[in-house]
Amino acid sequence: MSILNRIFIDRKRFPNASTPWEKLSFRIWRKPTARWRSLPDFVIIGVQKGGTSSLFRYLEGHPQLSMAYRKQVHFFDRFWRNGESWYRACFGWQFQKGSKLTGEATPYYFFHPHAPARMKQLLPEAKLVLMLRNPVDRAYSHYSMKRDQGHEPEADFERALALEEERIGTEWQKMLENPRYYSLPCRQFSYLRRSYYDEQLERWLEHFPREQFLIIQSERFFEKPVEELQRLYEFLDIATYTPKDLRAFNSRQYAPLSPALREKLKTHFAPHNRRLEALSGCTFDWD
Repeated sequence: MSILNRIFIDRKRFPNASTPWEKLSFRIWRKPTARWRSLPDFVIIGVQKGGTSSLFRYLEGHPQLSMAYRKQVHFFDRFWRNGESWYRACFGWQFQKGSKLTGEATPYYFFHPHAPARMKQLLPEAKLVLMLRNPVDRAYSHYSMKRDQGHEPEADFERALALEEERIGTEWQKMLENPRYYSLPCRQFSYLRRSYYDEQLERWLEHFPREQFLIIQSERFFEKPVEELQRLYEFLDIATYTPKDLRAFNSRQYAPLSPALREKLKTHFAPHNRRLEALSGCTFDWD
């Protein structure tokens, strides 16, 4: 049993989603048993660089939750064509339904133009969790991550912002016109566009009512994680639970943004933030 557990079950022992163990597990264990696995009751839909890695890790330990075998399943954006059976293979057993809720986290969903309609089709009653970070900080963190990963050749953030429309404008149109089109530039270089939260939320509200969303401001989440987690537990209707480890996961250190550029971006995002507050019914203290 210990060998089977190592190969098929224990993701703490093999946390890297790209390991041979995990690929083997998915192919010879999860996919053949997909029909007996659950679809998620809730989905963390975004945003990238908003704290979703930390939230996912905190929720993994909750005794009433069964999270996907890996963060970032990408079913409703990249792997939709693989079908429902493929998606079910990412989750736990249906016999847990009475005692556990099932969830996943893929922050690209909030941005992807076809994800809301697809999720409505398969998970019409799902509860949706959205973490929103100051758009200036989110955009800069996104850029810094891509620089660290070697995907962003521009050493100057402001220059990268100026190139954004040239890089992804046509790509975005291709995504809109062809639901099967996968755009790597849109994932890599959408620094500003992914921070237009009002436009993205409006798209989601066309398919889901506002009461199915819980919106968490990232800054408040990291300032008072226990309080914000309690809001989430109430939203999911599960018991209170305090994770043993409340440190930030997947955080990065980078040079501070220049005050002049910060002010410029603050002004740029201001109308989007005001519209976001009107759409969401939430207030954000980013200004």
